[in-house]
Amino acid sequence: MGSLPHTDVVRGTALSLAATPEIPSWVQFPRLHPKEAMIIQFTEGMAGLRCVRHPEDASASEGEEGGRTFFDTKAPDFEEELLRFYEGYLAFQEGEGEALEAFALSPQYAAGFPEFLRQLESHPTSLVAVKGQVTGPFTLGTNLTDQERRPSYYDEGLRDMITKGLALKAIWQIRRLRPFCPRVLIFIDEPGLLAFGSSTFTAISRQDVLSDLNEIASAIHGEGALAGVHCEANTDWSLLMEADLEILDFDAYDHFRVMTLYPEELAAFLERGGILGWGIVPTLDLEAAATETVESLEAKFEEQVAELERRGHKREALLSQTLLTPSCGMGGVLTEELAERALGLLKGLSERLRGREGRV
Repeated sequence: MGSLPHTDVVRGTALSLAATPEIPSWVQFPRLHPKEAMIIQFTEGMAGLRCVRHPEDASASEGEEGGRTFFDTKAPDFEEELLRFYEGYLAFQEGEGEALEAFALSPQYAAGFPEFLRQLESHPTSLVAVKGQVTGPFTLGTNLTDQERRPSYYDEGLRDMITKGLALKAIWQIRRLRPFCPRVLIFIDEPGLLAFGSSTFTAISRQDVLSDLNEIASAIHGEGALAGVHCEANTDWSLLMEADLEILDFDAYDHFRVMTLYPEELAAFLERGGILGWGIVPTLDLEAAATETVESLEAKFEEQVAELERRGHKREALLSQTLLTPSCGMGGVLTEELAERALGLLKGLSERLRGREGRV
C-alpha cells in the first residue's frame, strides 16, 4: 500500500523503492500535510470544496489541521465551478489531451508523485509493473460531506463528479507512469467499504457501489492498465469479486477468514486470471509489526494457502496469482522505525517465498 509515516519525501520514496524494486508505488505522506490525507488527496479540482477553520483553533489556516473540508453546494459560485469541471471532463472525452492537466496531482497534494518519477529515472532494477492509487468513490463520498454534514455520496451530482474526478486522476497517473514501464497498476483504496451494508448506509445499493467501481476500472482499462481494489477488513467481498477488477487486495494478517466465505466467487475470480493482493505483513498492530519475522509470516502464509487448498483451490493458481503486500497503508499507526521494519519484512518474505518456489 502507498503510505508511509515519514515526512522526508526523498528518503521515504527511496525506502519504498528499495523494498519493492520490481513493482514500486509512489508514496503518500499523510503526516507531511493534511492535503496528503486519503480523503482529501484526490479532491483537487472538484467543484464546491471549501475548508473552514474550527473557531477554537484560530491558528489553523485553510487546508491545515483544525479545518473542516466539505462540499458547499449552496455557495454562489458552485454551479460555475461545476460547469468548469464538466467542461474539462468533456474536453478530455473529446480528445483534448491537455484538458487532463486540470485533474493533475499537484505537489501540494501528492509530494511523493514527482519525487517517485525523479527517482525512477535512475532506478537500477527492471520493473515488472509500477503502481499508482486513488481513493475509492465510496470511501471518499461517505466521509466527505456537504455543508449540511450529509455524506456527499447521497447527492447524485456530487457522487457523479467524485467518480469521474477520480477516474481522470487515475488516467493522469497512468500516462505519467507508463514511460517507465508498460504495465501500470492502479489501486482503488476502499477501506470505507467495511461499513457497506451497515445500518448507517442502508440507502446505498450494491449496484451503486458496483457501478462506480466499474466506471473507474473502465477508465483505467481504457488506458491499458490494470485495476485493483484495497479493502483491509470484512466487507462483501463477493461484490468486489464481481467487479471488473484484476486485483483484490485484502488484510490477510487479521482478516484472512473472509476469503474462505466466498468459495464459488473466489474460484471464478481466480479462473478468469484475477490476482490476490495478500496483505500478510501487519501494519495496524504495533506489537505484531514489532515482533513478527520473515519466518513467522512465511508459516502464516503457508497455513492460509493450505486452508484455501482444502477448500478446493489449486496451490499453483494461488501462488502464481498472488502479490505480497502490507495489510494496510503504513502511514496510519506505525512509527517510522516500524514502517521500515515492515518494508523489510515484505521484501524478505517475497525473496524467501520466490526462492523457495523457484520463481523470479
